[in-house]
Amino acid sequence: MTIKKYPQSNLLISGATTKIMIDPGNVTFNNGFTPVQFQGLDGYLITHQHGDHMDPENIKEVVGKFRVYGNSDVVAKLKELGVVAIEIKNKEPFTIGEFEITPIDLPHGQLPGGNPVPPNTGFLLRQETSINGILFHPGDGNIAPEGLTSENVALPVAGPSINLESALKFAQDLQAKIVIPIHYNSRFPVDLNEFKNLAYPKGIEVRVLEFEEETQI
Repeated sequence: MTIKKYPQSNLLISGATTKIMIDPGNVTFNNGFTPVQFQGLDGYLITHQHGDHMDPENIKEVVGKFRVYGNSDVVAKLKELGVVAIEIKNKEPFTIGEFEITPIDLPHGQLPGGNPVPPNTGFLLRQETSINGILFHPGDGNIAPEGLTSENVALPVAGPSINLESALKFAQDLQAKIVIPIHYNSRFPVDLNEFKNLAYPKGIEVRVLEFEEETQI
């Protein structure tokens, strides 16, 4: 499994024959990437309807007629935007090519002032052709679902209700060995070297990826 990072929480996951994108949001397109660069993939996974995860201005052009998956809230929002999507259910696996994907509902992190948050669904991806090919992407969740483990996690590390200590606990609760930081930018700055220093004694490797940089798991 190859993971290529784009801004915010936007990842491209590639196997031998299958490519899946998670959360192509407005931060990606505000950083100079264009919808046409992400067209024609085997599937698109949307964790929740916030614009930094599902850009209403560009999502229709990105996904076109290709398969896009999300929870009922995401599907309803996409319908408003003229996109037909496939509704997924909590803990009911489905497949896209060589990947088995299990949706995991988990609460979105709290927002300032008690503002309401949308339903948030993480995705656990397993690559059928790889023993160690597993990745959990929690969207904007900041508390590990009970009983879930994943050796590899794309982990939000900054936000209104996310900090390095809570992110580290999330990783430990998942029994993660490799963390790829996501959900940080100029609005939510973070010292990733500090995060590395916190995680290393716990036996957790932090892999910081620049835009379009890849890593394999």
